[in-house]
Amino acid sequence: MHKLALHQITMMKDGPEGLVRFAAGAGLDGVCLFTATPLDAKGRDMFPVVDPATASSFRRLLRDHDLRIINAEYFPVMPGQDVAAYLPAIALAAELGAKRLVTHIHETDGQRAGDQLSKLCTIARGNGLAVGLEFTGFAGGCNSLASAAALHRRVGQPNLGIAIDALHLIRTGGSLAEVQEVDPAIITYAQLCDGPDLHIAEDYIAEAMNRMIPGEGVFPLRDLVALLGPHVDIDIEVPRQTLTPDAEATAWAERAIAASRALFAERK
Repeated sequence: MHKLALHQITMMKDGPEGLVRFAAGAGLDGVCLFTATPLDAKGRDMFPVVDPATASSFRRLLRDHDLRIINAEYFPVMPGQDVAAYLPAIALAAELGAKRLVTHIHETDGQRAGDQLSKLCTIARGNGLAVGLEFTGFAGGCNSLASAAALHRRVGQPNLGIAIDALHLIRTGGSLAEVQEVDPAIITYAQLCDGPDLHIAEDYIAEAMNRMIPGEGVFPLRDLVALLGPHVDIDIEVPRQTLTPDAEATAWAERAIAASRALFAERK
């Protein structure tokens, strides 16, 4: 049985604490949130992030609502940066009982990308965490499912898995046939959303933050979820930046959850 989790960027209202309460009320199994986050042009956190000072109370909140952090973000391999700098945020993720860290590979030097990814996996394993490798069209060091599979083989770390994000799969020219060619055991989580067409693009950041509800676009989501093994965690990642009133944000998240559940109900 797949574990369903709600991503913070689908429901940013009330921050990480609000995400936990909302996901629990919706009957989900987990959440995906940030213990480290990219900074915007003004040096501010781009997304809500768990405050280390609240770790004890946040851990109690998770326990009281019987939820787990499926994915802790965001730990990219970057040019000129050492992943050891993430140690405080990794330790926080581990303290909160997270299952895995999420990484993108922006380093385009193949040797250094592999070395840094391997180091991140080693640090994660020392903290009881797995690592999820997410390919995207705007991460030059790993911008396709094929490159993710090749990097996974080269690194050879036992706690490393690959993510299949529906948007990234389609926009990078991936296909269901390619998914079938990958060892299903190394696909460890998937992210659901939809889109209006099947075009390929290198730069789709704007769309990445304004996605469609599963089932309301043309992505082959029913066929995709049919390929996922029962061990795969499902992350509902359907951000919409234009949402402003609290009620509108809540209704959007509720629609995203209901639509994601419907994809699996139809398989029975």
